[in-house]
Formats: sequence, structure tokens, C-alpha cells
Amino acid sequence: MNLRPLIFAAVVWSGLSSAPAGFFQIDSVRLQKREPRDMIGVWSFTTSGKHLRPDQFQPCLEVTARAQEAVRSDQLIAKAYFFDREGKLIADCRRPAKSGAMSDKNHFEMPVIFPRNQTSRFFFQIPPNVQGGDWTAVVVFGDRNEAVSACYPSTASDFRLNYPERKLVHRGTLNPTARKPAMDPLIEHVVRTNNPAMPQITLFLRPPKGVTDPSEIRGVLAICLLASGVDVMKRQLQQDELPGDERGAFGFANTHKLAILAWGSRRLWNPGLNHDELARDQAREMDRSFDTVAAAWERGVGELCEKYGLPNRNFLLRGQSGAAQWAQRLCLRKPDAFLAVHLHIPSSFDKPLPGAAKVLWCLTTGERESGYERSKRFVAECQSLGYPIVYKAIVGLGHESSQGATDLGFAFFKYALTQRDAREALDRKSQSALRADEGAARIEPWPDAFRHPPFVGDMVNQEVFPAQDVGLIPGPFRISLPNEEIARRWEDCR
Repeated sequence: MNLRPLIFAAVVWSGLSSAPAGFFQIDSVRLQKREPRDMIGVWSFTTSGKHLRPDQFQPCLEVTARAQEAVRSDQLIAKAYFFDREGKLIADCRRPAKSGAMSDKNHFEMPVIFPRNQTSRFFFQIPPNVQGGDWTAVVVFGDRNEAVSACYPSTASDFRLNYPERKLVHRGTLNPTARKPAMDPLIEHVVRTNNPAMPQITLFLRPPKGVTDPSEIRGVLAICLLASGVDVMKRQLQQDELPGDERGAFGFANTHKLAILAWGSRRLWNPGLNHDELARDQAREMDRSFDTVAAAWERGVGELCEKYGLPNRNFLLRGQSGAAQWAQRLCLRKPDAFLAVHLHIPSSFDKPLPGAAKVLWCLTTGERESGYERSKRFVAECQSLGYPIVYKAIVGLGHESSQGATDLGFAFFKYALTQRDAREALDRKSQSALRADEGAARIEPWPDAFRHPPFVGDMVNQEVFPAQDVGLIPGPFRISLPNEEIARRWEDCR
């Protein structure tokens, strides 16, 4: 089967095409003075802890527009001009305002791709000197070859108004222009779960930058995301880099030629209690609930990997906060899929299972995080089962992001990629043991750098010692650090 034509369904428009008149269209321009029903618009932001969060809705123009074929927004003109009742230009917006729902931490100016003949919307904040007056707005949408305009109010006309793109708008397309196809390097795949608490999982697949042949992809970086909806995740995944807590993931994936596999988290358990703090019946029901979702995830990922010729195992897995809890529970149930996992500030933990000892684990949290004591119990359980696990509790950190933890996680993933051959050998050995005698299939601690680490961390006193000084650390406090870079990142992570 020749997979080259599939290339991530990335070509939204095949070949070169001459743009006919009317290539761009503005469907509507509406004034939004207060929050619309879906709460999407322009917001002021206020500081909450270390983060900026939407605060007050701002009066704005909502524009809906389309193009006859898929186009990238970074190639487009989208501007708004404001005129007084005498036709004098009093303000302009040279680009759309960042917009989104009040529940979203990350807002965007425009979608990265305007899909073929599908309406997309963007917003212009009403300038302060315009609000409350008698004014007319002209919105321009197009590119350097062709553009259209629309006015607010709709009864107005721009015929006698002067703005920089006026000639471009009114000349039409006298000379049809050849446009290159717009590429949307993102696949969306929906999987049904048969679980009413999370009836479907939307998987997103994004190839590494510059890769057009699936055979060039060397692995998969799987990310469970915290997002308020599928559209928000899609917009995040279409950016050059993930915003917020996952910043740096795309750069790491591009460097190592890893495809990005992403999906959203949904709470299916009690986030404030460990497995051993739940009533037996409650724990059993939560297990059954997540088991069905994990099986659906496995099925959907298998379909994507088969269709696009991707590696179907040895994934790297990331998650933070509630997404880390989701990722942890998935990894415990489906360890064959994962080479390594980095979890940051999960507040609760499921029961470690012996089969997940084949995965390389990295857990970072804060000493002020609500799940700190639970995390120590989880690590002790993992170590008793032979898990190769790096654990770091950061002094003074609560339930929040940490650049030090992110850097440690990527250093850990970099190390994990060097262990792929060893993991393959371990899997073959385990399969042979299962065929010979199921009881002999217990996974021994691996790799050697975790059995005999060159450096050891003291998880309580936050110190690193070379292997020969391991006796200075009480046994329950010891954390294996498999190479110098991880040891340095671990010690710097304060």
C-alpha cells in the first residue's frame, strides 16, 4: 500500500488554481455590546496568580467571512477602519483582536486556516474613542491580490470613505491570481467510547514540521490537554508552538521528528482521592468507567497508526494537572503503547500495576500541591514494583506550572529515546516468557541506568549525590537519576 498520497490529509486544496472574482466573502459584521450566548468575543485580562485570565467583555465587531478555497490567515488582510459622521477616519484596527470564550486561558486573533468555503469568525475591539459616538466601520478581508469590504451598520456604504485598501477592494480581480494550496497539517479523528461520561474522544494528529513522508517519522509525542472544548484544542494545535503549560512540546517533537498525538482530558474519577482512599465499590466503578475509555483510545490510535503508517508503540506521554491524572490512568492500563511518561502536578493517583514497570516514569509536583503526600505514596508503590521512576517535588510550588519541571521532563524524554532498542528487547523477552510460563513474565527493573544509576537524588533534602555516595541518602528517599543531564535538571528544578 502506497501511503505517500495520504500524508496526514494535509493538502486542503490540491494544485494551483486561478482565483475567480469573489474568492473572498464577508457574510456579516455585527456589533457585540455584551457577552453573546456562547461567550466568545473580546475580553480584557486580569492577573490571577501567575496567569492572565479573561475578566470583562469588551464591545467589539464580530465578523464572519469565508474564502472559496482553503487559505492561511498569515497570508490575509483583515482590518477595520472607523469613521465619524462626516466621513473622517478616527481609528483603525490593523489586525483582529485576540478572542475566545471567557473559560479559555488562551485567545487567538484568527484561525490558522480558513477552510474551503466554510464560515470563520474574528473580532475587532471597538477603540475607546469610538465607543458611544455616531460612527461607521469598514471591515476589509482578503489578500494583496484581492479583497472585499463590508460596513457596520449594514445600511452604510464605503463608496465615499477613504482607507488604504479602497482601490484593491473596488478594482475586483482583473487578473486571476494563481494561489498555492494551503496546508493544514492536522488530522481530526473521533472515536466513540460507549461511556456516557465521556461519549467520544477527539484525537488530533500533527506531523513534525517539514515532514511529508510518514516513513520519516521516528515516533509519537502523545499529549493529554486541558482545554474547554475541541475547537480550542484545534486552534492551539494549529499554532507554531503550544501555548501555556505545554510550551516547548512542538519544538521538541520537531527536533526529534515525532508526530504529535493530542486529545482532551475529562474527569472520570475523584481528583482529590487516591485509589486507596476510595470505597471499594466506588473504586471498582471508576475502574470500569475508565477502562472503556482507555479501550476506545487504544482502538482510535490503532486506526490512525494503521491508516498513516505511524509507529504504534513506544510513545512519549505528557500531561499536567487533571490531564496528568488522565494520562497516568491510561499509561497504567495500556503500558505497551508507551516508552516514557512525564506527569506534572497530578493531585490523585491510581493503583500502580506490575505491567507498567516497562514504562519509564517521571513525576514532578510541588511540596505545596494538595496531592504531595499522595504522590510520595504512589512513588513508594511504584518502586516496590520495580518501576524506573524519576520523582521531583519542588520546594514552594503549589498546583501550578514550572519551567524547571518542563525542562526536566524534556531531558527525561531525550534520555528515553535512547532506550527504544532496549525496550524492544524487553518486550520480546517478556513475550517469550509469557509463552513459556505466564508466571515467569514479571518485568525486571530496567534499564541498567536505573538499577545502577550514576547519580542519586535525595527526594526530601533536594540534593544530588554521585553513585559512590548513595549511602548518604536514607533508602526511602533515594531517586535514581540515569544520566548527568537529568541529574543537573533535577537539582536545578527548585
